[in-house]
Amino acid sequence: MEVMIALVIVIGATAVILNLSRFAQKSPFSVSGLGYINTQSKYQALLLGVATLVLFAVYFVNGANFSAFLTPGNIAAPAKGVSWLGISEGESWHSLGVSLSIFITLATSTFVYLQFRKSGGGLKQLVPYLPWVLLFSLSNSFSEEVVYRLGVIVPLVGSVDTDYILLISAAAFGAPHLRGMPNGIVGALMAGLLGWLLAKSVVETNGIFWAWFIHFLQDIVIFSAFIMAAANTARILVRHEDVDASRIA
Repeated sequence: MEVMIALVIVIGATAVILNLSRFAQKSPFSVSGLGYINTQSKYQALLLGVATLVLFAVYFVNGANFSAFLTPGNIAAPAKGVSWLGISEGESWHSLGVSLSIFITLATSTFVYLQFRKSGGGLKQLVPYLPWVLLFSLSNSFSEEVVYRLGVIVPLVGSVDTDYILLISAAAFGAPHLRGMPNGIVGALMAGLLGWLLAKSVVETNGIFWAWFIHFLQDIVIFSAFIMAAANTARILVRHEDVDASRIA
């Protein structure tokens, strides 16, 4: 029964999330001269709304687990060993979290670079938009952790074996990335592994700090790439318009 409840919450939220961009693009609300910023700001507002509904749902399902896990947790709690990932039994999540933050961010940066290397743009173009990068990264990482970690873990901990909980969270997080970033089969597998690790951190530390922080770092890389590409495209369009105007003149 608990598994069905968790699946209904997460699958329902995912179905809504996959359609948020459509609503964001239709809204006339504008906060920036860059189209991507406008669309993403509306998308993030809607995503926060979905995350809020998930919070209400999981609180109703299991208020005790909700209160236990919606905290930073013990960020130095001992980890359960995973030999194939080089995680030692009893290793502190403090050191493990730092290591994972570095290695996962490097992997994400490499994948994103390969995806965006032909889009142009540079750090100089990104600087004016850094506040947006941080805002979107904070919002997106928090909202998705609520949906794909708390939405699974809160209803299931204490009723379902931890190994199954981690797999459900991994599958729920990986599948939407067939259309997300990173995308495709490789992107979905990467996201699934990340989802498994983040769920592991939540369960073992009794809190969302490491899951949110590691996710936040990945979103900084991803949003930076998208915004640099969008800014470069806008710059090229402006340049072409200027050239056309000079020809007319």
